Amino acid sequence: MITDGQDFLRKLEQFPPKTFEARFLRNARRLGLHDALTGDEMRLLYRAAFRGVLCNIAINGLGGCKGLIRPEQEWNRVRLERDFLAVRNRFFACAGWQSLLCHERERVERQFLTAVVAEENLAW
Repeated sequence: MITDGQDFLRKLEQFPPKTFEARFLRNARRLGLHDALTGDEMRLLYRAAFRGVLCNIAINGLGGCKGLIRPEQEWNRVRLERDFLAVRNRFFACAGWQSLLCHERERVERQFLTAVVAEENLAW
């Protein structure tokens, strides 16, 4: 029987290999999340992970500004970070997340739910 989580991931199979969707699919399957999470929970994780990537791009100057972090774009970085944290917290409240073992949660967080400011971008 195909679960809702598996069904969600099957929809991502149509994307080219070097896309966010394809990487999400590979990593979610490798971690066995298609059996542990419902379709709605997988969608929420997907949304949180995508926002995390956008957040990492913005806070580390990886967008179209050639590595420059423009102060006038701070409002956008703050918005992206808030969006990421809000969706991530909604995912953390899911029954599927809470049913994962501690080491499984750590792998999911490391793979999908981490936004980090690179050391060279920290204000000292």
